[in-house]
Amino acid sequence: MRAAAHAAVDEAVAILRAGRDRPLDRIGKAAKDFLTEVDLASEAALKASLAKATPDIGFYGEEGGGADLTKGRVWVADPLDGTINYATGSPLCGVMLGLLQDGEPVLGIIDLPFLGTRVDSGAVQDVDGFDEAIVGMGDAFHQGGGERLDAYLRLTMEVHRRALRFRCVGSAAVLWTWLASGNIQGLLLAHNNPYDVVAGHAIARASGAVVTDYAGAPLTLASKGTLAAAPSIHSDLTALAGDLAART
Repeated sequence: MRAAAHAAVDEAVAILRAGRDRPLDRIGKAAKDFLTEVDLASEAALKASLAKATPDIGFYGEEGGGADLTKGRVWVADPLDGTINYATGSPLCGVMLGLLQDGEPVLGIIDLPFLGTRVDSGAVQDVDGFDEAIVGMGDAFHQGGGERLDAYLRLTMEVHRRALRFRCVGSAAVLWTWLASGNIQGLLLAHNNPYDVVAGHAIARASGAVVTDYAGAPLTLASKGTLAAAPSIHSDLTALAGDLAART
């Protein structure tokens, strides 16, 4: 299965590279969000490659949906994570492919083609305290509005104030990769969309990270938000996220 997953990601990455230097049509998805023909072509390539290599495993993609995520084995794909980055020329984007077994992440691959990085495992880097940690956070617009958004923005300020450094790069693929590679010590996403989380969850957990919801409970498909960190700062990050957890 791992070989089939890597081969499928290879095909998707080739599509991202080929589409890099040509004008792209922007297809509206929601407020402040869009997809492109590259997203669609990448997802189609992933789905076709995996259907051929692993016909007994279901498929769920960001753009087309698919199989029931809670039953059996299902591939979960984000064919182009960081679409806005990609469409505006930033290298901070990638392909994410994860495998669920009865709703539990068991395998993940993330490729950042314009950073020359692919991970399916790693090793998180502990630090001596939160003031020595680098923490990444996902884009706030995923929170919608109201009290939840306000709590997320307040948390962003607290993390920025207390951590060694704060990162917001517009791509969950990049944050998961950096966590597993020891470049950051924690991350917090504004949601728990499976295509943004399953691959990273499997990789981060295998790399020694603690992966939970905002309140520190085990992360599941039903969770309302995603938090992952090196063991040394996980409790600090969940403590800071307490207000957000209460309003989510």
